[in-house]
Amino acid sequence: MKIQYAALSDVGLSRQNNEDAYLADDELGLYVVADGMGGSNAGEVASRTLCEMLHRYVKEFEGQIRSFEHGDMRTSSANMLELLSQAIQEANTVIFDKAKKDPALSGMGTTAVVMLMAGEQTFIGHVGDSRIYLFRDGKVHQITRDHSLVEELKQLGKIQDSNEVKAKYRNAITRAVGVYETVKVDTLDLTPLPGDRFLMCSDGLYSTANEDELALLLDEVPPVEAVENLVRHANSRGGKDNITALVMDIVEVEPSQANLTQQKLETLRRVPLFKYLTFDELLKVVSIFQEEHFEEGQIICQEGDPGDDLYVLIEGGVVISKRGIKIATLGPGDHFGELSLLDRHPRSADIQTTSKSFCLVLGRKKFYTLIREASTLSVKMMWSLAQVASARLRQTTDDLGLARSLSVRVRMPTKPAHPFPGSPDDSEDLS
Repeated sequence: MKIQYAALSDVGLSRQNNEDAYLADDELGLYVVADGMGGSNAGEVASRTLCEMLHRYVKEFEGQIRSFEHGDMRTSSANMLELLSQAIQEANTVIFDKAKKDPALSGMGTTAVVMLMAGEQTFIGHVGDSRIYLFRDGKVHQITRDHSLVEELKQLGKIQDSNEVKAKYRNAITRAVGVYETVKVDTLDLTPLPGDRFLMCSDGLYSTANEDELALLLDEVPPVEAVENLVRHANSRGGKDNITALVMDIVEVEPSQANLTQQKLETLRRVPLFKYLTFDELLKVVSIFQEEHFEEGQIICQEGDPGDDLYVLIEGGVVISKRGIKIATLGPGDHFGELSLLDRHPRSADIQTTSKSFCLVLGRKKFYTLIREASTLSVKMMWSLAQVASARLRQTTDDLGLARSLSVRVRMPTKPAHPFPGSPDDSEDLS
């Protein structure tokens, strides 16, 4: 992956000091934006300490990163996400301990958005209300969700777009690095496409611009000019907070990987289970699927096997049969096993590939972990799953009704007892 970036941090027009900090290490592939908080200069200490600790920790595990880049099977995407999470936890401990030892730093903390580029993938760690946006095909997508009171109220449906409420609680965040002994870190991995542009920023920037305005400021200018335009725009809107922007362009991605990424996203968009998801939610779902390849004629599952996984066909095809009778054939974009996400009811049919096939697979455990962590996403997916189950039930009911109707039409009536015992039966030949 080839990257170009630029970053700029500005004190703004209302603050005396800049509590924001950023880090960009092109060689290591590590990029960070932090917005500190606390009395006196404590916010500066927290954000700067975060950047220093993240750089030190990730540098210690550079060998693991390189192993992942070289395709070492012992290092997975999950390992890389755990590396980021642990790095932020280490920084949390150091910041918390500093505040504990020095009364002048009491209560300090910082937000954190972190991106680690390794191979053809991007790994993200996030705490607080600084943000990462993806600018793709002329549209801006927010791919982190704020850990803030306003966001939680929105997720609960308590507020919509009330500017008054947003202004009142804008600075109330629900998670920060260094405030408590431990912190929960949100993580995400994705595969970017050539031409993608990422914006990492503090709230001093995004609070002055909506997504349409950000799109205009990011469009068709090099990274250096983009960050200058963004900071200038924030100051033109009052510059009430520190302003930090880091713009990163994905110049080149290995072509086959880019094509596969696009193919996966386009396929999942067509699956009913994900029809209500926003772009950032879809990215999160894509990241938890496993990839599986099957040879021609391979049995994926058999009737009676425990049902644990949803399969989405990306390439190839399968035949579904029951007791040797072919029921259906499926191809790219089709899926099967979604009801297995609800329970482990045994599979009702055999499924066998008709050609070399590539599937995305989502297991029940990962599905439930996802819906526990993301309330809005979980409501959308469970609603879609209920609709799928309802459609299946209706179809089954209709089929049974038709079968019953046909059965009634062709069934011969039972011959009643002869009304006159002892008389000849009407089936006998009376000639």
